[in-house]
Amino acid sequence: MITTEGLNKIYGKDKQALDDVDLHVPRGVYGLLGPNGAGKSTLIRILTGTLKPTSGTARVAGYDCVNEIDEVRKRIAVIPQEFSLYPNLTPIEFLEYMLILSGRDIDRPLIMKRLEQVNLANQAKKRIGSFSGGMKQRVAIAQALIHEPQVIFADEPTAGLDPEERVRFRNLFSEIGLEKTVLLSTHITEDITASTNMLSVLNHGKIIFSGSTRELINTARGKVWSCQIKTGSEWERFRSRNLIFSFTLDQENEEVTALYSPKTSEIEKGSETLEPTLEYAYMLLVNQDGVGES
Repeated sequence: MITTEGLNKIYGKDKQALDDVDLHVPRGVYGLLGPNGAGKSTLIRILTGTLKPTSGTARVAGYDCVNEIDEVRKRIAVIPQEFSLYPNLTPIEFLEYMLILSGRDIDRPLIMKRLEQVNLANQAKKRIGSFSGGMKQRVAIAQALIHEPQVIFADEPTAGLDPEERVRFRNLFSEIGLEKTVLLSTHITEDITASTNMLSVLNHGKIIFSGSTRELINTARGKVWSCQIKTGSEWERFRSRNLIFSFTLDQENEEVTALYSPKTSEIEKGSETLEPTLEYAYMLLVNQDGVGES
């Protein structure tokens, strides 16, 4: 449903935001994982027609994102990182207004179906201004779904949400992906793990991995270790020699327990190998220039 070939975007004279991006996204939920500034938002802007590429091609639902952008826009919806709602309207009134703006008749059964889907049917007659951030985000998803799009772009949709709302969103995207294509753009690996098993990793404007979450995790096998280190100079030396994923401090014994990957072939004494997670595999991938050096 989404394809790009040799897609490039250069800002100004030499700032390359996208570098020969080849992407193939089928129906279902597909993850686009990458750190902030990797080019994810630039890619989505091109796919949704708000930005033109410097070179290369992009197609959504079979239509070219430059020459046939009107056809593309009829078939897509965007759930942005930041969105604007009308605080004095109720969800029902807001969705009615969105249908009117798009030239469609008001369809109350459809509106209630979408509000039920996002678990807001019981709040349908309350003012949006009284809603929490997560509830407002769910209104935005209902707005995206009301036009029956074939493809949905979700740009960092769980940023700033509390854990309960984040779980709700992940389940909702999985449900939507049964019928539609959802490109889930995020830097949060948990969002990917909970919503899909297929992803691409974008870093510095380049696709550096495409495949399943299992395949990405397998790239980190034998590269993730745990070790206890004394604080002070020993810990500082350890940090300089390894990529640290996470660590916890035991103040009573003045020790640090660290999960890490060695930057050289030398493993720290007393270490034990660990089963990698998607997060650790992702961190290894985006930091691969600084790992495994001799």
